[in-house]
Amino acid sequence: MLTPTLEDYLEAIAILEKENGRARIKDIGKHLKVKDPSVVSAINSLVESGYVKHEKYSYVELTKKGKKAAEGVHKKHRTIVKFLTSILKVDEITAIEDACKIEHIISKQTYKKIASAVEENLLE
Repeated sequence: MLTPTLEDYLEAIAILEKENGRARIKDIGKHLKVKDPSVVSAINSLVESGYVKHEKYSYVELTKKGKKAAEGVHKKHRTIVKFLTSILKVDEITAIEDACKIEHIISKQTYKKIASAVEENLLE
């Protein structure tokens, strides 16, 4: 089971891989605003769980399992941001900050309702 913190790491790695073609420990730390030892600890947990590959002094790479999990977290994040900005008219910066918190605690049922509302709103 992924913790909210580890979900954030997966999402950060996916973003960095997309933007830079790779994710390094120091880049992940900078992205999440945490120190390198915290990144190393989280990465070790993700390696043990099969979400990432990493060898000392090398890049961090999402596994197939890690990519799937990261995509799910990122999709949920984007959907919640769309809901907050398009339907509730929250400003984008606040929506992004709030989505980072909400995405980890929201129930599947509530998320499905939000996703449906976003989809319906986009069709109108």
